[in-house]
Amino acid sequence: MGADVPAAIALPALAPDRAPSDVTDPAPLVPDPQVGAGNRSGGVIGFAIRTWLGHIVPLTLLSAIALSPLVALAARVHAPADAAAARPVIQLGWTLLAVAWLGQLLLVGGAAAMLTDPPSQLRAFTRGLLQLIRAVLPCLVAALAVAIGSLALVMPGLMLLVLLSLTAASRERGLPAPLLDSIAAARRQLPAVALAVLALFALDAAVGLIAYRAFLAPLPAKPSPTQLAAVHDFVRAIALVLVILSPLPATVLATLRARAQT
Repeated sequence: MGADVPAAIALPALAPDRAPSDVTDPAPLVPDPQVGAGNRSGGVIGFAIRTWLGHIVPLTLLSAIALSPLVALAARVHAPADAAAARPVIQLGWTLLAVAWLGQLLLVGGAAAMLTDPPSQLRAFTRGLLQLIRAVLPCLVAALAVAIGSLALVMPGLMLLVLLSLTAASRERGLPAPLLDSIAAARRQLPAVALAVLALFALDAAVGLIAYRAFLAPLPAKPSPTQLAAVHDFVRAIALVLVILSPLPATVLATLRARAQT
């Protein structure tokens, strides 16, 4: 390397265990890896919250893009005419929650772009969008692997879900490199990654339950026009809240992926 190359860029090339793609990537701003195990969990969560709040606009836009199929379905929902027509609409709301993890794990890639040298909001959004695009195919393959594992037995599917949850944040190119990178990073801190994935699903469940109680419970056998309109609001509220809150668990997972590099 030439003498004019900064040392911060030159040093990674000296490390034999770093992939070539890591040399050109900005160093992630992760919590100090030297703190104790108990403090590390708190440090990761605190760092993720600060990152989320500091980049709330680009992260929310990226969340809307990652969850755009859900948003599009919710936007097409109209108030049902009667109780019989309300049931499929309510079912759609629960379905959106059931598949939200696909977009949320894709969003991990967008969140990972916020962890590098503090960019402007516009640059952060651009980086995140590019990483989202790069992560689409690897995440589809990861989702297929999880589905196949779940068809065999539930536990292998859940384990694959945890191990592959960091796929979108990987900067490796070409399949199956991002999936293998995610597995390696998740295995180094398996309990933390498993808890982060569990928290993501817990958040989705909480969104559904709160929306149900706020808009539907109790829904009588012969609902009024106002109650039927609330069914429509139930589905749209789920999509909206998922877009707003999904960046937080995605940022936690992205932070764990970045910490694995330290």
